[in-house]
Amino acid sequence: MRGLPSIVQKGALVGQPALRKIRVWDLPVRLFHWALPVLMTVLFLSAYAGQMQVHARMGTVTLVLVLFRLVWGFVGSQTARFSDFVTGIGGIHDYLSGKRPKTTGHNPLGAWMILAMLATLLIQSLSGLFSSDSIAFDGPLAHWIGHTAANLAARVHTNLAYAIDILIAVHVLAVVLHWALRGENLIMPMLSGNKHVPADVGQPAFSNPALALTILVLIALLIAAVALAE
Repeated sequence: MRGLPSIVQKGALVGQPALRKIRVWDLPVRLFHWALPVLMTVLFLSAYAGQMQVHARMGTVTLVLVLFRLVWGFVGSQTARFSDFVTGIGGIHDYLSGKRPKTTGHNPLGAWMILAMLATLLIQSLSGLFSSDSIAFDGPLAHWIGHTAANLAARVHTNLAYAIDILIAVHVLAVVLHWALRGENLIMPMLSGNKHVPADVGQPAFSNPALALTILVLIALLIAAVALAE
């Protein structure tokens, strides 16, 4: 079969829809995605070991990345934008019924998992900034609020850690089930950025990576300025 077009070799000869490989995920989205499990691991281990300075620094990095991803969800590449992959109940129903998602990026169920994770991490990161245990740790912004509020922020921070554990477990299970039931590997595209899609699917539009770097630096500078403010 040498010389045949790649989309023909990808299934047309065995009675399956012809596929072609396209770029789906930009580098900023992929780096964000894989940075999170590393950060979560360091955050949980540092908290368990009582290394609160390390925990605080990594929490600040997490906040910067989450804020970046939220901004990138509006101005970034096509598959990174919330408007491209977040759907209502109808989109979820269609997806569960076996219909092809309208986006080549996140599926409708994965979209809501992403929103839940981003919202939880945002609240977790912000609560850490304002937390105080009145003993060994004060967040960099704990002095901005009263003692009672700082203690409440600390309780929220602790309890949300369990919610994050649950979200991570559900996410991993969903990826495994998606692979087992639908035969689609979601991990490799997030590593390489490329994905095999039906031949009639168009190439998504991508934003300039320089824009992503600019946004990331500006957010980091803003957070640093706020954290150092007295």
